[in-house]
Amino acid sequence: MSRPGRPPHRPAPDDPRLLGDRLDGGAGPLSTLFSAAPWRAAGYLAGYLVAAPGLFAVSLLAVLAGAVLSLFSFTVLLVSGSAWVLRCCAQVERGRAVLVADPIPYRYRDSAGLDLTARLRTRLGDAAVGRDCAYLVLLFPPLLLLDAAALLVWLVLLAGVSLPLWFRAVDSTHADGTVAPGVRIGPSADGPALWLDTWPAALGAAVLCLLLAALWSRPLVAAARLHLLVARTLLRPPTDPLAAARRVLAEPGPLARLRHG
Repeated sequence: MSRPGRPPHRPAPDDPRLLGDRLDGGAGPLSTLFSAAPWRAAGYLAGYLVAAPGLFAVSLLAVLAGAVLSLFSFTVLLVSGSAWVLRCCAQVERGRAVLVADPIPYRYRDSAGLDLTARLRTRLGDAAVGRDCAYLVLLFPPLLLLDAAALLVWLVLLAGVSLPLWFRAVDSTHADGTVAPGVRIGPSADGPALWLDTWPAALGAAVLCLLLAALWSRPLVAAARLHLLVARTLLRPPTDPLAAARRVLAEPGPLARLRHG
């Protein structure tokens, strides 16, 4: 609860939480399912699963190479190249954001016109390079798990929706050893199982998976938004820590009168 006379706290306009995206679906689960939001989210998450392992390997190699080469004074160009590799990998992730939002802006320290030693100090001392490294290397495992889990459930449910199209093409083994067309859902051939070997069973399973996919479309979009928030927080220029104080000084009130004298 805010104190009387004090304006309520408002996040900065460039706060990553306030930036828009293209993941707005419908009001209900079914309308969300049939909107573009879950499909954009699935594409964004799938793109990370494809590109991130390579970016992680290249970035980790660049970090390790830079750490080793920095011990030798004659490898200034190579160490500077390691920072450049990190920047290129981060640019790939910034560009991928166009699937669900606007491209993520960036800003690095300008090292033009400096000698090699000063350029190396500028690039390695740039906080933006450190944030790139944190996103590409340190956060790779949790982001990969988040995206893989959300996308795996989505793909399984979509496969269930399409079950009537292919269930007759799958052969499953019964407990007595006979093989018959249909899908068997169960732990083993001898244990209890759910058989989907008739059209009514396949259609019923498809309807159930459709309803579950509609419900899962919200968590899928939420996972993509969380990933996008992490990317925006680390890969875009940092917000001004004094922006809130400047806004307070700019608003009408006693502080503004003191500032103007």
